[in-house]
Amino acid sequence: MPSHEHEFPLDLIRHDPEFAAELLHEVTGKSLPAYTRVRCDAAEATSTALPYLNSDNVVVCERAPLPHEGDEPVAVLAIITEPQRSWDPRKHYSWPAYVAYTRLRLRCPVALLVLTPDSALAGRYGDPIDLGCGHVQPVVFSLDGLAPVTDEKTAADHPLLTILAMAANPTEDRAALEALYVALRSLDTSNSSLYSDYVLAALSAAARGSLEEIVKLRDYEFKTELIGRPFREGEAKGKAEGKAEGLAEAVLEFLDSRGIGVSDEVRERITSSTDLKELHGWARRVAVVERAEDLFD
Repeated sequence: MPSHEHEFPLDLIRHDPEFAAELLHEVTGKSLPAYTRVRCDAAEATSTALPYLNSDNVVVCERAPLPHEGDEPVAVLAIITEPQRSWDPRKHYSWPAYVAYTRLRLRCPVALLVLTPDSALAGRYGDPIDLGCGHVQPVVFSLDGLAPVTDEKTAADHPLLTILAMAANPTEDRAALEALYVALRSLDTSNSSLYSDYVLAALSAAARGSLEEIVKLRDYEFKTELIGRPFREGEAKGKAEGKAEGLAEAVLEFLDSRGIGVSDEVRERITSSTDLKELHGWARRVAVVERAEDLFD
């Protein structure tokens, strides 16, 4: 049974909710946010209908168990990764819940890693999220600050970072393209196929041409079919129309592989285009859009 010492202050607050704010100010000595009303709410931390919370990605770093810890690996760090392409103030409420639930489930420290396309957006997401009893500090990484790798040894040691850097900040620099080739070659066939699709879509026509030269000089052929095949077919035909047709097919196949529905109107617009610059723009965006219509924004 709750003690008098436990219940008495609660009764005071139940009868005069503003007393809780007064107590908090007394303890912390800090000014509270301006407010116009104070009310009691449900005290339960859970409800009969729990909200569905689904973060973008969670990875767990584990170590081998000590003798007294059983046979299962022990989690030492969980990393929640949240790519954000635009400002969404709701994340300041959902992210702390992700962190808390993940920490409860895995019983280990949790890091919240936020990826943004530019530094301006990174600045908005980088502030601590005030919980009233502490804060959650996002670790924000801006992709526009990720310089393309130009050293081949670095590319071989860090192939995924090399590929991400080129996809985020495409360049026609020959050294960077040479390093990209090394990074793709260092991966197994299944992974290089997927990653080359993404990075090829981001490159300009001139950069792709230079990469094709490097591939030929080093006697290597990308195994990717999604975007690699249309370029090979376009080259074989030797006509701009063939390249346009191949690019349109690649965009549609990429949308299909991501499970994104394509209306007849969108399909017609893509397949009827003969503007290579326009098609290249769609190919660069196809990896990141949420709806097929977003290609044209």
